Amino acid sequence: MEISTEIGSFRPYGANREILRLLKDSGFTAYDFSMFRGTLKDRLIDSENYRYDAKALREYADSIGLRCNQAHAPFPTARKGNESYNESAFPEIARAIEVSGILGAKVCVVHPCNDYTAEENASLYRRFELYARRAGVKIGVENMWNWDDKAGHACAAACSSPDSYLAHLALLDEEVFTACLDIGHAEMAGLGTSAPEMIAALGRRLGAMPLHDNDRLHDSHTLPYMGSVVFPAIIDALKAIGYRGDVTLEADQFLRGFPLELYPSAARLMADVAKSFQSALTAPDGRDG
Repeated sequence: MEISTEIGSFRPYGANREILRLLKDSGFTAYDFSMFRGTLKDRLIDSENYRYDAKALREYADSIGLRCNQAHAPFPTARKGNESYNESAFPEIARAIEVSGILGAKVCVVHPCNDYTAEENASLYRRFELYARRAGVKIGVENMWNWDDKAGHACAAACSSPDSYLAHLALLDEEVFTACLDIGHAEMAGLGTSAPEMIAALGRRLGAMPLHDNDRLHDSHTLPYMGSVVFPAIIDALKAIGYRGDVTLEADQFLRGFPLELYPSAARLMADVAKSFQSALTAPDGRDG
């Protein structure tokens, strides 16, 4: 079981190699390679030499003993009723899946369209299936959310409930597609579910787990134990299904506001938090070891 974090929020600190070195020195054993639109400058997938650059980054990561355990493709994957955007996004996401394979990732997260039905998202995902098979990676299907301005809380979106999630997965080949349960999303008010309920429903289909905290209302993406999510119940639920995936932090708002000279200290704290989850998940009683 690797301990990992997304690297997008570390970009103020330096280029990819500097970030990977920082994560290794901080105690992480793996990293989640971010390829989002709009938030990253000089994305590797935008390079004409992206294959060469990805291979070089893989060689560097291997040389320092840090593995790419997962990656995130550009987001959003598709917008309902916007075929121009959808066609422009497709080659980026296909390239991101290829890069994920070069880096050695087990999972590349490709978000469903929030407003598609399970059948519409299955058609979308099947366009990427061959790319995933060629790359040797699984596509992670994540639980999403929409926002109800009038009610002031989240509302239903693709995979936001156990029934919706299972309906999506039932249409997809489990050799290629796996559930990527965003713990913070599952805990947002208005969705009528919880992370433990989602974990129990997904069972063996759960292959990845973006881990972060919030106030149980907003999608805060901060470090666990800095919000209101009750993590012991989540750990118990993961133990109950025999979860064997990694502990991957997606606390991308935690670093916001830290001066660069404190990034190493913050990264060490993040690694320690991830290690505590790793210890709890591997301890016989499901608590800290």
